[in-house]
Amino acid sequence: MAAQTTPVTHDSPSPTRTPAGGKIIPHLRNRIGGLIAFVGLALALLSLYLPWLSTETGGGISALDLTEILDLRTMAPLNFLGLLVLSVLVAVTLFTRLGFFAAANAVLASLVLIAHLIFVWVLFNSTDTADPMLAGLPDGTSVTYGPFVAAIGFVLVIAGSALAAKSAEYLLPDRAEARMFKDS
Repeated sequence: MAAQTTPVTHDSPSPTRTPAGGKIIPHLRNRIGGLIAFVGLALALLSLYLPWLSTETGGGISALDLTEILDLRTMAPLNFLGLLVLSVLVAVTLFTRLGFFAAANAVLASLVLIAHLIFVWVLFNSTDTADPMLAGLPDGTSVTYGPFVAAIGFVLVIAGSALAAKSAEYLLPDRAEARMFKDS
């Protein structure tokens, strides 16, 4: 007696396609999201060396120089720790498909972006004013492109991490109930 076989239908999604019929493989989308987050973090780190303020003499003041001018050395360890945590989360997002870490990276980068925008607002209100919010800036300074490059970098980290989290295979590692796409 021959075994009955069920006919194969082509209505079910292919393992290389998303269930919605998209053409991007979830694994590839996760890698693209991690790569976008990596590029964003690289931009944010590069912005530390770009001019954040320009002076009347034509010189530029980078973010690293700004910490010395404004005596923000007490904040430097916190900033360094934040960038270190972002770097670790971006690396985990880039090399794994763990949605929890990608989502945590998006949340942390959002908080960093908010803090950065508040600092840039204070910086704008401290240049070329009679009553600056930050004391110690040289006279005749103006904000240049450095802070904007950093903001774009943080936005890319948020977008890339969100994309990676959305296409992640796991919310948490090594837990069957944490799989987002259960095997049929």
